[in-house]
Amino acid sequence: MTQSALAQRVGCKQSAISMLESGQAEKVSKETVEKIAKLLDVPLEASPAPAAAAQPPLSGANGYCPSAACPSNVPYTVQGELFFWPRLQPLSAGPRCVFCGELLEARCPQCGAPVTDGACCPQCGAARVTNTVGTDSVPDAWAERRRREIADWKSLLS
Repeated sequence: MTQSALAQRVGCKQSAISMLESGQAEKVSKETVEKIAKLLDVPLEASPAPAAAAQPPLSGANGYCPSAACPSNVPYTVQGELFFWPRLQPLSAGPRCVFCGELLEARCPQCGAPVTDGACCPQCGAARVTNTVGTDSVPDAWAERRRREIADWKSLLS
């Protein structure tokens, strides 16, 4: 299971899972740690098991930011459901998103397939970016406003 997939199931950010894996559990809320432990059926008082072997990095690969709030992810709707089209970023430039600093994903959060262009994985169909923005308005209107904001930000950078 990828960090993104676990974060999605627990309801936290992928970076929280990364912090736990890198031994920085004190930076993650106790509630989040408890949810992860429960989901993985791991008692908190036991010593941690050795980490599963991580998938090797992809040479020359691109990654995407898994944060729905990041301006690199352009929102759009399909039949009233909100999706995000992530802008791919070269992993050779570093492991973090150049827009928001979140750790980039190089593999599908569900099946682990290498990332390709598009909002969903061509192998399993899973959305790359999970909607965590919690809009309180009509998704179409929210997505249109957000696209205008992103266009305004881009014009500032030009």
